[in-house]
Amino acid sequence: MQDWATQIRLTIKQLARHPRFAIVAIAILALGIGANTAIFTVVHSVLLAPLPYRDADHIVAVDTRFTNTGHLSPRVTGADFVDLRAQADTLEDLSYYDGGELGVQLRDHAVFTGVQFVSTGFPRVFGLVPVAGRLFNSDDAKRSALVSESFAEQNFGSARAALGATLRIEDVSYQIAGVLPTRFSFPSHSQVWLAAPERPESLERTAFNYYAVGRLKTGVTRGQAKAQLDSIARQLEASYPASNSGKRFVPVPLQEQLTGTIRPMLLLLLASVGIVLLIACVNVTQLMLMRATERQREQAIRTALGASPWQVAKVVVLEALLLAVCGGALGILLALPAVAVLVRIAPPDLPRVSEVHLNLWVLAFTSVLCLFATVLSALVPARRAWRMDPNEGLKQDTSRGMAGRESSRLRSALVVAEVAASLVLAIAAGLLMRTMMKLSASDLGYRSDGLLVVDADAPANGLQESLQAIRRYGTLYRDLRTLPGVEGVAGVMGLPMSNYGSNGHYGVRGRPMSETSDQADFSLSSPRYFATMSIPQLRGRDFSAADTLSAPAVAIISQSLARQSFGNDDPIGQSIECGLDSSGAATIVGVVADVRQASPGATPGPTLYMPLAQHPFYANQIHIVVRTRAHPAALIPAVRARIQALAPTIATRYTTMDNMIGESVAAQRFRTVLLAGFAGLGLLLAMLGVYGVTAYTVAQRTSEIGIRITFGADRQRILAMVLGYACRLAVAGLLLGLVLSFATMRLLAGMLFGVQPADPVTLLAGCVVILSTAALAAWLPARRAAALEPMRTLRSE
Repeated sequence: MQDWATQIRLTIKQLARHPRFAIVAIAILALGIGANTAIFTVVHSVLLAPLPYRDADHIVAVDTRFTNTGHLSPRVTGADFVDLRAQADTLEDLSYYDGGELGVQLRDHAVFTGVQFVSTGFPRVFGLVPVAGRLFNSDDAKRSALVSESFAEQNFGSARAALGATLRIEDVSYQIAGVLPTRFSFPSHSQVWLAAPERPESLERTAFNYYAVGRLKTGVTRGQAKAQLDSIARQLEASYPASNSGKRFVPVPLQEQLTGTIRPMLLLLLASVGIVLLIACVNVTQLMLMRATERQREQAIRTALGASPWQVAKVVVLEALLLAVCGGALGILLALPAVAVLVRIAPPDLPRVSEVHLNLWVLAFTSVLCLFATVLSALVPARRAWRMDPNEGLKQDTSRGMAGRESSRLRSALVVAEVAASLVLAIAAGLLMRTMMKLSASDLGYRSDGLLVVDADAPANGLQESLQAIRRYGTLYRDLRTLPGVEGVAGVMGLPMSNYGSNGHYGVRGRPMSETSDQADFSLSSPRYFATMSIPQLRGRDFSAADTLSAPAVAIISQSLARQSFGNDDPIGQSIECGLDSSGAATIVGVVADVRQASPGATPGPTLYMPLAQHPFYANQIHIVVRTRAHPAALIPAVRARIQALAPTIATRYTTMDNMIGESVAAQRFRTVLLAGFAGLGLLLAMLGVYGVTAYTVAQRTSEIGIRITFGADRQRILAMVLGYACRLAVAGLLLGLVLSFATMRLLAGMLFGVQPADPVTLLAGCVVILSTAALAAWLPARRAAALEPMRTLRSE
């Protein structure tokens, strides 16, 4: 131990005598380790850390899988849920839930928040313990509610004050029975849980209206539960062949269910930042090789005086270890603000984002990174020191360019590897950036600028209250149109980019609706909706105030639906029906242009529009769209004041159409920004490598260059010689990088829109950026070489 301590002190002194080498190496490692630590913090918190529930590994979601198509749905039907709960004894509890963002009417105000209708066993599945009050019992259905502690504090002052208070949702009153800890918000962003009947209201075996979550019994494995669910599914298939043919039930770990969609993106980012660390380690390896070349005479003398190969190599290993430890410590300091930035720019649907923080597991990961960086950085220099031949080492002369071809080739190979890795990152980032450009330029089918969007939820229960809500909204539309700068106001259920809408099968005259008929999105709208959204009316008319519940049913179809179901025939006057409700067939009175419904990258598909007034049970929770000549956000105070004055019980939330579009591509933007940042960091590190090797090569060949100039070589030729050396390395790296890029492009295929994985524009742009940056990095040492004074150089020799 004394020998090690002495050697560490000597190594620290050696690094202190070469501060530029130490600072550059530590900074490079800190960037690589810090970036990896930040991304791993997110990956660990979201994908790896256990869920914060009691025995979380026993909680499963029950999905429905269709063996004939391979399709996996995260929902179950109400009737299937009833059968599973009655027969699946491998599950200790099984509960269903369904909900979303709803308006909650309180004593003196209304709020929008996440609301879930859950069966009474829901809290037991998660092993919840209330901070105040109690959990559900069997008598609480349609009567009691649980709220989160944060909701209680915001609206009642404290958890205790919320107990016994009444809240109304869809004009049904619920009494708060208990308050749950703030950290529990399942499903994401939920704050209110309403006790629903033990038997779901919808028992149709083809209506997948519910999510199901259960807890495995102690000692039961997921494989055993799956076997029993398969057995139950086969029994139901025999009993109900029309609806349950090919249907199976799959117990999926809840953590996998929550993170399945986000996992590929996070793993892509982790792999990308891993490449950055590799580039950083290669850079440090180059620095250590240059330093080892300068010290090879010293190492040869030590070997000649009796030092063992291990004693010589140990100096290199300790030096790399100290650099890695210092780089890791600095990397953790850099990771702290980086994690905060990642959380701030994360997409809204990133699960468990509130749990992202540095912890002991992350610190352990950083320690492993430091060890990895030590091994990778010191491996080649230590091996060279171990195999040092003192006779050959004493013959080398770095000042005269005699450091050995092997050393030069190794440094060149490392530069090639750096350039190749940088090109892989640059091409991946370029493809995602091209995708974002395509998404931004895609034709949505409507004008998004100047649109204020109001989420509005009016309390309604039953036909008469729903009709009253429609009349109240009609009055509100007329009043909002009188505001200065407002050009149009309308209401819609099924606004593009929103999560509130419907879809399903439809049928036309001569082709009745069935489970094999065509499908479409269903939207309900008020008069003037298409004009307000600037959706072109291609044929026929818009809805009017005369299209009421007592009037003949009418519908408007999109261009895609007209093409899909009518071809070249005129759809005006034809009859169409859908499974939205039991209103029967409707007469088509108009055709409008297609819109991109789910996101700017969604393919415009068939859409069936119907009047809100003719489907009142869907008309209380809508979006109000307000087109204005001013900035839409500036109109929020005036719109809020009008709504509060006319209908204070309507819960509202405000945004703009541009914000909704931005949120729909938030995940794409998140990975694009991060991957572009990693690509830029990798490019910077690679160019430092190009600069370092070129500068070192010039320093080694100083006397040679002086002799060349003395014998007539002009300075342009010297400049071209040095730049040509750097460009040859860059071109070799580009060729290797292109091969690696083609091998990895398939991983990005599912994340692209309007761009092919082998996009020639992106490939060419990546190569040009890498090559031009490499030439720029080599320009300064090349200019220094060309400016050498031969007599001064030779005199110094």
